[in-house]
Amino acid sequence: MKRRSFLKLTAASAVTVVVAGGVWRSYDRGVWSTGTGPAYEPWETWRTDRPEGALALVRSAILASSPHNTQPWIFQVTSSQQGEQINVYADTRRHLGAMDPYLREMRIGLGCAVENMLLAAQAEGYRAQLTLDPGTLTQPPANLDSQRVATLNLSSGQRSTPALYDAIPNRRTNRAAYDLQRSVAPEALASLAALAQDQAEDQAKLKLFLLVSDPERQRFSEGTLAATEAIVADPTMSHDGDRWFRSSWQDLQKQRSGVHIDASGLSWMMRSLVKMLPSVSPETQHQSWINSTKTALDTSPAFGLIAVRDLYDQPQALQAGQLWQQIHLWATTQGLAMQPLNQLPEMVDRERQLGKAPQTAELLAQMTQDASWKPTFAFRLGYPTSAALASARRPIEDIVMGAKPT
Repeated sequence: MKRRSFLKLTAASAVTVVVAGGVWRSYDRGVWSTGTGPAYEPWETWRTDRPEGALALVRSAILASSPHNTQPWIFQVTSSQQGEQINVYADTRRHLGAMDPYLREMRIGLGCAVENMLLAAQAEGYRAQLTLDPGTLTQPPANLDSQRVATLNLSSGQRSTPALYDAIPNRRTNRAAYDLQRSVAPEALASLAALAQDQAEDQAKLKLFLLVSDPERQRFSEGTLAATEAIVADPTMSHDGDRWFRSSWQDLQKQRSGVHIDASGLSWMMRSLVKMLPSVSPETQHQSWINSTKTALDTSPAFGLIAVRDLYDQPQALQAGQLWQQIHLWATTQGLAMQPLNQLPEMVDRERQLGKAPQTAELLAQMTQDASWKPTFAFRLGYPTSAALASARRPIEDIVMGAKPT
């Protein structure tokens, strides 16, 4: 073979290897598999593969919101002559560590799951009586695996479909930029406030604050950005939060929980590029989070705070979660986008855990203009500039336990 022909053949072979390697890496990193795979099946089979009886309520529960998509729930379904019962347990093994030292956010996520089950109960023809277990939130002992937080006692009732029930499989957390040129209409904000008032059974313990004016929005934005930077600068908080980031498509399919680049709010092109590149350092990830938070804050026409009287009362935390789920489902029906921005409440917990001065709590008190209300959940809302993608979900068989004494 002549030297020139040999070189051409070698070059062509090298190109083939590079292209083949790129195609394999694209497949391996899930570039062409956005929103697909076993991790997303619960969204797709919500109606077509629904179990009978009370388990159908659990099917709705697993599509609820949860902090960092930890899905910290376990359900126990039992039957008796009096009817069916669902016990809801906090799976404390799925905690966020220093990001949620008192498991306050975990209880909020469990409240979201409870709210979905209440909506599903009506649609399935049940009358549901909800009991929230009393308790004070403290740092959990290391050997505690689960703790009951709520019980639904179910009896036969009239089948009816609540207005928000059909929104359950369509709800998404939208982390992309919002349309700052399109303000949320006063009528929509009024409907949101009315919904919150209707859902808060005990008005003395649960309240929604909407921040829409420039001074309110600016104060929230500056505080949230500073809290984000403080979390990044805290090695323990950063480490505990990083544990729930799924860097590969394969890991996401295996764990079926946590945060993945597909639900980050980035464009398809940017997501694909990030997947193709080598894994970045934690420092780069943290800076990216700061940057994306700034973009989120700068493009949001309104923010909201869900506040309670006692930040560490378990039933109030669960009720706050119920309210957030209701709000998010309602927003879904209205074409509004929403995203939790809980850095400020997280810093309140961290300062308390470390015995520091409650600077963040004081800042939040300025926003509510009433120190007796303690914000436990923060979010942004607006009209989306792009559609949000679903996040992974664990299958129903992984979160239902056998009989357990109460």
